Parts: sequence; C-alpha cells; structure tokens
Amino acid sequence: MLDMLRRSASGFVGMAIIGILVIAFAVWGIADIFTGFTGDTVAEVGDQKIDSASYDREFRAELDRMSERLGQPLTREQGQRFGVDRLALSRLIGVATLDDAAEELGLTVGDETVGIDIMTDPNLQGAFGRFDRELFRQLLRQNGIPEERFVEQRRKGMVRRQLTDAITAGIPAPETMIDVVLRSQQETRTAGYVILPPSLVGDIEDPDEEAVQSFYEAGASAFTLPETRDFSFMEIEPEDIAQSIAISDEALREAYEQRRGEYDVPERREIQQITFATEEAAGAALETLRGGGKVETVVADLGLTVDDVDLGNVSRGEMISPELADTAFSLESGAWSEPVKGPLGWSIIHVGEITPGKDSTFAEVKDKVRKALEIEMAREQIYDIQNAIEDARAGGEPLADIAARYDLNLRSVSGITEDGKTRAGDDVELPELPGLLETVYDSQIGDQNPPKDTGKEGYYWVQLDAVNPATVQPLDEVRDEVVRIWKERQRAAKLEALAAKLVERGNAGESFDEIAGDYGRSVLAMPGIQRYAQNDTFSRTAVTKLFAAPQGGFVYGPVGLGDSLLVMRVREISEPDVPKDSETYTQARANLADSLSADILQTFVVGHQNDLGVEVNQTLLQQLTATDSGV
Repeated sequence: MLDMLRRSASGFVGMAIIGILVIAFAVWGIADIFTGFTGDTVAEVGDQKIDSASYDREFRAELDRMSERLGQPLTREQGQRFGVDRLALSRLIGVATLDDAAEELGLTVGDETVGIDIMTDPNLQGAFGRFDRELFRQLLRQNGIPEERFVEQRRKGMVRRQLTDAITAGIPAPETMIDVVLRSQQETRTAGYVILPPSLVGDIEDPDEEAVQSFYEAGASAFTLPETRDFSFMEIEPEDIAQSIAISDEALREAYEQRRGEYDVPERREIQQITFATEEAAGAALETLRGGGKVETVVADLGLTVDDVDLGNVSRGEMISPELADTAFSLESGAWSEPVKGPLGWSIIHVGEITPGKDSTFAEVKDKVRKALEIEMAREQIYDIQNAIEDARAGGEPLADIAARYDLNLRSVSGITEDGKTRAGDDVELPELPGLLETVYDSQIGDQNPPKDTGKEGYYWVQLDAVNPATVQPLDEVRDEVVRIWKERQRAAKLEALAAKLVERGNAGESFDEIAGDYGRSVLAMPGIQRYAQNDTFSRTAVTKLFAAPQGGFVYGPVGLGDSLLVMRVREISEPDVPKDSETYTQARANLADSLSADILQTFVVGHQNDLGVEVNQTLLQQLTATDSGV
C-alpha cells in the first residue's frame, strides 16, 4: 500500500491527495484541541455540533474517495494510518464553521428554492431525467438520513454556497503572476544530446571473494526471502444456510399476503407537479391553468421548464409525500388538483394518462416469496450459529471439527506474504474478505481471533497455522545473483563518472561534436520540449536538469527507459508569448483565480474558526475509529 502511495505521489493524483490533506490540516490544525467531554457529540465549533452519525458518514465517504484515488479499497484501519479520519473531521469542522458564519450574517434560503434544487438535482433523477421519488427514498435509507434532515442539510448547503460565493467573488489574478505561471508552463527548450549506453564502459571484471562477501553482507535484505504464513479460514453467509430452511406453504401464503404489495404491479400515472412558496401563489396559478393558460408560461415565471415539473409515469410510492400521493391518485385523468401542502411548499398536480395496476397471484410469485423468506430467516439464524461456533471454539473444539459439523468449507492457504504473494512473487488468489491478510499478520499461533464481518451479512474465522520467518539465502545459493548485481552497480558508477567528465569538458568550452566523436557517438537534436514533459528517451530527472541549466550549458541525466545516460547541451530557450486574448491565457487566469479564491476562503474559515474555538470529544472519536469494520 505504501508503494502504491509513493507511485501515485509522483503524478497528478498524488499531488491532489497531498493538496487535500494539506488543506485539511490547515483548516483543522494539529493543536491540542481535544477535550474529555462525553455524549454523542464528536466536535463543537462555537454553537455548531457534529454528531457521531455525521462523522461516521463523512469518514466512510472520505474513505471511499481515497480508495477510488488509489484504485484499491481501504479498510478503516488503513484509512486511519493515512489520516482519513482527521481529513473527514476537518471537513466537517470547516462546514460547521461556515454554517456559524452564515447564521451570524442572517443568510437563509426559502422552501420554494430548496424544493426546486432537490427536484432538479441530477443525482435524484431516474432514467428519464425526472425526479425519482423511490431513488430519493433509497438514498435516504442507505445513508440513514430522515427526509426532514436531508431537506435541512440541503438548505444549509445552499446557504453555505451563498457565503462562499460572496467571499470568493470577483477575485482577480494579477497579470504578473499569470505571466510567471505561463513562463513556467509554456517555456520550451531545444538541446543537442548523446546517449551513453552501459557498453561504453566495457566489460566489468568479476569481483574477488572479499568484494563478493562484503557486497552480500551489505545488501543482505536484497537476498532475504520474506516471512510467509500458513492459515486456515472458513466463512458463513445467509446463502449458505438458506436452502436448508424448510418453509411450509401456509407460512409462504401468510408472508405473501403480508407483503403482496411488493409483488403487485402498482397503478401508474403521468403527473405534473408545480410547487409554490405560498398557497395563494399556487391558487393563482391554478386559476390561470383552469382558465386555459399554458403550463409553460406558469413554470417560466418560476424559472423552470416543463421538464422540471414533469414527474413522468410514477406510482403512488414514488411521490415525494403521502399527502401529494393521495391527491394525485384521487384525480381523474386530465384534472388539476386544488393546492396541497407538501414538504417543499404548496403544490398543484395534474394527472395525464393512467395505467391500471395488476394484482399478483400466490402461484406466480411463490418461488420469489420462498427465496426472500429463506434469506430473511437465514439472516436471523446466522447470528445464533455464529454464537454457537464461538462457544465451541471457547470449549477447545478445533476449527476443522466445527466446519465439518456445520458443513462449512475450511480452506487452507500456505506460504503467503503480507502483501498476498508467494516468496517467488506470484499473486495468491484469495476471497474478497475485508481485513483477511491484516488479521493473519496481526495474529500469533494459538490466538482465537474473533469472527470478522464478510461484508455480506456473514462472518468468517481465521486460524494462524504456521509462521515461516524471513530467511537470508546462503551466499552459495545466490552467488551468481550477487555477482550480477555487483557488476551492474560498478558499470552504472563508471558510466555516471564518464557522463560527469563529458559535461565538465563541455562546460569548459569544448565542442560537443568533438566530445561525442571521441566515443563514437553522434550529437542528436532534441526538438522543443516543455518543463514537465517526459518520454522513453528523456526521463523526468533529465528534463528537470535541462531546465535548470543556462543556455549553452551541459548537463547529464538518465534516459526515460533503460540504463543509459544522456549528456545534453541547451541550445535555445524560448519564452512563451501568449496573447492576453488567447484561450491559453484565459484558462491560466481562471485557474490562478480559483487558487487565490481557495486561499482566501481557507483564510476566512481558519480565522473564524479561531474566533469560535474548536473542541473535539477525543474519547468518542477513539471509540468510533478504534474498530476496523472492514469497510
């Protein structure tokens, strides 16, 4: 994982991650702001409180974002090591700071504006680009957020945007600064260069025995086989026991009657819903529409289009509230409703085409009901089975016997390294069980590890069977490899000494062609290259050195691919001449203005935060982050 971070840090993704972390720690510094209070409040910023549920949601969201950037899922424990917990809390503290500032200024957003924002949110729209009530409910359930709280949080978010837009609006990017940025980004250089392959230094004689022994001892880690471990594991999930559950036809029929709404095809209606801030405004619009006015005209006055108020062909359950659903499904086709109060304001509703529903039959859905009941009952039983297994383990019963009794598959893995490979470096195929290898390498022989969450409503158990310590391979077994690496190091050192000597001669005034000719090389021409370019010939290091040299200066550096070196001479430096009306200049101005806006906003947040004071419930925070739940 650390290697992955190192690789990522060399590119744009790594810079983005580092930038986010730097900003986060700037907003919420590392001062001793922890206190010992208890309760459900993780942190307080002035009068604003951050509860544990909000923190947990933000931590999980930040963990997902970091996992996506790295291209690999992170556990909660790994997230803590990378500072995701602090990043999540700092983000919430920054938000709370802005909320407090907005309250001080008396900023607010009306119900109608909030309603329109929610109804037109692309994330809450279905396949036809319209607000999807069922999708809305599903997202609320997944995140454990009541609808009223969602609406209030959306309102606060819109207020925060008012504040941040006011703080950052109209910040100019100084032309001098733009010119410096463009000069760095757009400057090009041409150069002459020669490639020095390792063969130029000739053959390297074999080292004597003393050199071999010394090199072997100094680089013992390169000839050490990593520690590996053998372990056994078994898992149980609801599907594993569902088919063994017997359910009578009577129980199936009773379950069907209780939940037949899940299997019936509901009535659907084409619905338009226009929402207003007041009952009077809704009534006036209704009078216009019943008098022959057009929907397009009415919604245009609200800054909307017909598509914004067209809910599409929806069922009762997809409506935003029961009150609106009752009204919509009591109308005849073609009718407009009287104004009705909903969670987002006063609405009038129009019904178009009506598609009747269709009741299901027990015979049609019997198998579906059986499967659903089996899984539900398995979910209820699996906890009891887990407890029974734990009782058996506490009584000393071997894991193999337990697996046999419950007809579970006890699998064994041998010789696996901490990063999931064999000692030969081959990948080992493992099931996707959260924290499996971490548990193996955190264990000792004889440990009874508690059951872990499979991530699919099940449990798995791990038993460490053997630890195979890291072993330094005897010199006699790796002598050829030691000699090969020693000779490579010697050849590289001699090649670098040669390159340094040629650069010294060039900077002393000798002709590049004469220098190259002494070694049978030809001077090649490098076309214009920019500061951040790299390719198979010119490595990032070589280009950086080239841009650090004066015109006419000589430098050397590694090729982009391979073991050769480049000796380069700067021929021409071309500073950019970017017209102020060009797209490049405009984009540079915009990017710089965005950076300055971010700095000013950060300064505002830090200053207001310092005025308010920040307190963090260290005890609760440790409780929330102490257990790796296998996210």
